[in-house]
Amino acid sequence: MGLSTTASFGIVFTASLFMLGIILNSVIYAYTTVNEGFEYRNDMLEGQKNVIEIERVIYNSTKIEILAKNNGPNTLEMNKINILINGVIMNFTSTGNYWYPGERKKFFLNSSYTIGENHDIQFIVGAGSDIIASCEKDRVYILTSWGLSIYSYEGESLMNIEITSPLDVTVDEYIFVLNSTEILVYDLAGNYVRSFAENLGIIGIDAYNGYLYGISSTTFYIFDYNGNEIKSFGVTDGRDVCVGSYVYILEDNSVEKEDYSGNYISKIEDSRITNATKIAADATLGDILFILNGDDMLLIYRENSYLEAISLEKNVNNVDIYGKIYLSGSEFYAMNIGYRIKMVDEYGNEIYAHL
Repeated sequence: MGLSTTASFGIVFTASLFMLGIILNSVIYAYTTVNEGFEYRNDMLEGQKNVIEIERVIYNSTKIEILAKNNGPNTLEMNKINILINGVIMNFTSTGNYWYPGERKKFFLNSSYTIGENHDIQFIVGAGSDIIASCEKDRVYILTSWGLSIYSYEGESLMNIEITSPLDVTVDEYIFVLNSTEILVYDLAGNYVRSFAENLGIIGIDAYNGYLYGISSTTFYIFDYNGNEIKSFGVTDGRDVCVGSYVYILEDNSVEKEDYSGNYISKIEDSRITNATKIAADATLGDILFILNGDDMLLIYRENSYLEAISLEKNVNNVDIYGKIYLSGSEFYAMNIGYRIKMVDEYGNEIYAHL
């Protein structure tokens, strides 16, 4: 016979939901450097909090049955939920693929526990290793295996778009989502507009001022926003493309700089670049390029010259720049970008500050 936890089975629920998989309150990690005028400091992305409430726990020597309610505003994906008992991830069964706001669910865990002892039960909702994030126009765009979620900077969920196997996202006048076969175009309200670049093998995209830039392992493309091909040329081991003060093309372990029309300007080659996977830039920063080298190192270049390296405490698979350095892997976090600037007061005193 099942025994109520209030009678003999002490349960402590620690609601450590990390908000940003579907943005679950993710603490942003701190990095501090001072050389070359960069400062990275603690920051936190405030999100709307999901609270999973455990309403009842039933124990019967070989099984725990948990009745819990999703009190948060967001729908949770069941395959992204882990249940920990005393810090150990446990196998569980439940029903359905999604856990909707306000819905109660039963979770069943098969194991034996000692009556009369306290046991910690913890739900953790994570993003999973497939998360890719981009930040544009004061919004956060999150790609997971099922599609695109869009949030405000404050963490408010704005919309969700189901997309099969999305690979990359970029935003300008439209939302462009690359999947395994084509580039899908949505307006900023999330309505489907068109698709183009079918079966070209494109693996990375970026958009700026009427041009969509794409790269495959063998070819660099420029399209207009209607999907017409403007220009293309061959590359060697193409990996990524981004737009800032220039168009930057990552091929192998070097970066080629083009103007916005795709005309060659110069090339960044450096022995420090050994396993480049992603690049990021922003026109407001000038000719500064961020290279994700492997999954735990950022290399920074200014006007083709090496500036500095930042070791990352978490493994990441994507980097994006929009006011901050945004990184994503199994979760999503950010580092502030601060330029050290010199000001002179009315008495001629030099004052240094960080933006």
